[in-house]
Amino acid sequence: MPRKKLVVVLLCLTGVAQAQTLYHCRAHDVSSYQQSPCPASSRMVSSIETIPEPALTESQQRAHIQQAEQDRAESAFLSHSAGTDAGSANRPQRPRKVTRRVPQRSACQEARTARNAALEAAGLNRTYDMLHNLDQSVAEACRRS
Repeated sequence: MPRKKLVVVLLCLTGVAQAQTLYHCRAHDVSSYQQSPCPASSRMVSSIETIPEPALTESQQRAHIQQAEQDRAESAFLSHSAGTDAGSANRPQRPRKVTRRVPQRSACQEARTARNAALEAAGLNRTYDMLHNLDQSVAEACRRS
């Protein structure tokens, strides 16, 4: 009786640790990896003997699911913090921080500050004409002062 159990255990172990072949095929400059040999329309680049990983235990599966949930929550938090989450497009944008004016600024400094504020407000909706006009106003203000 113990010999039968040993044979069954050995058969189970050889089934789990049985090597498989992974074929790297290429056809029309496109690579593919597959378990079956390459079809006639493609050429075999290489083959690799692999040993499949053993199935996860129930506790390993639970730990894997828990880690995935934690990773998703962390990713959502970071996306929300950075303003790149899906809901951020529908939310109104927070007003930008307004800097206080220093009373003794020159006209040149004022023009530069106004240009930077206009560029920040425009975001990526800048045009060549807008940039040209803003730069001209700064140049004129700086020439006068």
